[in-house]
Amino acid sequence: MSGQQIVFGLIEFLISIFISFILIFGSYKLFLIITPKFDEERQLKKKNVSIGIILGSILLGETIVVKQSIYPVMAVIQLFILGGKRNTIEFFKTMGLAVGYIVLAGILALGCILFSFWLFNILTPRINQFEEIKNNNIAVALFMALFIIAISLLISVGVAGLTRALIPFPKIGIGPVS
Repeated sequence: MSGQQIVFGLIEFLISIFISFILIFGSYKLFLIITPKFDEERQLKKKNVSIGIILGSILLGETIVVKQSIYPVMAVIQLFILGGKRNTIEFFKTMGLAVGYIVLAGILALGCILFSFWLFNILTPRINQFEEIKNNNIAVALFMALFIIAISLLISVGVAGLTRALIPFPKIGIGPVS
């Protein structure tokens, strides 16, 4: 185990903590703002299990998607640390890009989850999901939660590919091909 591996591990750990608090709590608050008439916090206080299931699946779904964007971001940070240009401006530029890509992944995840709600409504026209969840229909909540998680698992690969495509990896080993 080298000192460099310990530094990389510590950086990944600190970034994971930052992402956890900012993105997950930010997403939760954003979801509360987007759905003001639903009043999730009041429903939770009334011990509405269905709301807890749905909110938990939203956070889990977003975590599944955002996790995929962390790997390419960490690769860029490691390349920065190993590279020759290690000044303060480049460091903050690299960190800004890293945070930006992770936030982009979070926004894409939340957008896809909201799209899942819309799609769920279309696929189940005889079920008013909001009323059923407000009435603590656990069966509807579980089905919808698994729908959200399934959508998140499927889109996570696409978000990872998009993140890798947007990240400006340094050019390494470019030369003429014989």
